[in-house]
Amino acid sequence: MSGLRHHDDAQMKTHEKCFPCFEKQAKDACTTVGLDKGHTEEVLQAVRDLMASFPLGRSPVAMAAQIHERVRTASGVEDPYSEVKRDSNRACREAMPVLSQIANWSLNRLETGVRLAIAGSFIDSGANRVHGLNKLDVIRSAQSALTEPLAGDSVAELEKLLRGARQILYVGDNAGECFLDTFLLDRIPNRNLTYAVRGAPVLNDATVHDAMLAGIHRRCKLVDTGDDAPGVLLDRCSDDFRATFDRSDLLILKGQGNYESLSDIRGKQCVFLTRVKCEVFAEDIGYPVGSNVVDIRFNAEGEGSGSTPAGQATAGGTGKAA
Repeated sequence: MSGLRHHDDAQMKTHEKCFPCFEKQAKDACTTVGLDKGHTEEVLQAVRDLMASFPLGRSPVAMAAQIHERVRTASGVEDPYSEVKRDSNRACREAMPVLSQIANWSLNRLETGVRLAIAGSFIDSGANRVHGLNKLDVIRSAQSALTEPLAGDSVAELEKLLRGARQILYVGDNAGECFLDTFLLDRIPNRNLTYAVRGAPVLNDATVHDAMLAGIHRRCKLVDTGDDAPGVLLDRCSDDFRATFDRSDLLILKGQGNYESLSDIRGKQCVFLTRVKCEVFAEDIGYPVGSNVVDIRFNAEGEGSGSTPAGQATAGGTGKAA
């Protein structure tokens, strides 16, 4: 492995306000797998016990990983959200003809690609209930993302980074979203491009199967993290993934889970593409709930969140929360 140090503080920290969401997420997962009331209460009590001793300095992603491990153990179901992911993949695939037409007519295809990639952030079983998703839901989300303002840094700044990068690692988020990510992947002028997904089922996060359904493997190298966390916890990832991570000088990170686990990573140029879905997330990233965000940051070794190298624009061009 290279000399990049994988710091324990490379993450958004858990807040006590996260705890009700953890319990809600556990209850929703139990409902999804059909656990009865007694077994559901056992899982919820286990989650409460975990929360009582969970260090607030750790990422919420670490807690989420433990929650879903317990649901899988209690239910015996390896992939509790398989039907949700199937519906999401089908809905996004069926929406592609309309979205492709929009992208083909766009005057700025890179910006359109960014907006469509962010549009996929609504497909999130951790923050939203997405059962029964259909193509009209996807099209409506895309239309909103195409018309709402982008908060944060400019697409022009992103374009400079894409052109100057030697090797790019794009970490996807949820099943179905992979289809929408293709519009941005097709605009990246770099053959040294790798797309990463989760190493095993968790929530409705994308795995290699979901990425292949969207044709990601025909556009670039496809890898997985080697881990089942709904984010990137580097100390749990495979050696192969960490080697790819270390070699990459530009990271494009989709969604809240990837932000929560890598927001303060040191020594990497990062671009976070996401929709802000909750107050805790809003306070940390610095944009109001409901914002569609392009957040570019470089945290040098020993520096805090948001610092940038000389000659680069600082994050937070528009819409930053006070």
